[in-house]
Amino acid sequence: KGATGDGTVVPTPLMRERQHAQHEEEGRLRFVVVSNDGLDSSLIRLIDLKNIFAKQLPKMPKEYIVRLVLDRQHTSLACVFEGEVVGGITYRRHAAQAFAEIAFCAVSAVHQVRGYGTRLMNQLKEHCKREGIHFLLTYADNHAIGYFRKQGFQKQVTMKRERWLGYIKDYDGGTLMECAIDTTVDYLKIRFVAEEQQKAIRARLDARQAKEPAVHLSYTPRKGGIAPGVEQTSWVATKLACKL
Repeated sequence: KGATGDGTVVPTPLMRERQHAQHEEEGRLRFVVVSNDGLDSSLIRLIDLKNIFAKQLPKMPKEYIVRLVLDRQHTSLACVFEGEVVGGITYRRHAAQAFAEIAFCAVSAVHQVRGYGTRLMNQLKEHCKREGIHFLLTYADNHAIGYFRKQGFQKQVTMKRERWLGYIKDYDGGTLMECAIDTTVDYLKIRFVAEEQQKAIRARLDARQAKEPAVHLSYTPRKGGIAPGVEQTSWVATKLACKL
């Protein structure tokens, strides 16, 4: 963990992940799959998501946001903390092509920089694994490219062009990015696994150093100051002369 100049502890990404996992166990943090099924509870969550998207994505036309969020072909994953929708992802699943297109992804301003965006994306990947989705595609603007890169997206699309061309909407000024979903990875525990791997590596290094103390050889000056192999080259030492 880190600390600021006044001694305030700055949570690390791993600390946030532990906190999110604890909040999920306690029921304070939930990730709810919601679509326009006509239920009042679903519509309320979708409207909350629409408001977050409209505020956090000011360049996106509000009418377009409403149309996609409420579209029955789109699904949303809402991040709900203590009963309040604090963020979400709206996407469209293309089952036959085994990929999903992310239309919107945002977290409310007061809940940003708390790791909700990462947890949200990891929850979506786990949901996609259960749904048989192997890839995620999205058009990211310049401000979102950094976020998507951290979530495992890349600009190089590995899917065959005919698999996705014509299925997703092209956005002017956006960069198409892809994320391959690995079914062997538990995305909700990936940071914890990495931490255990680091501990194991450190333990092995410490054990090796304890058995084999470091030996520092003394330095032996070379004769004439010429490094091996230099004499076989055309290099000639520069001689400087100064006349007063």
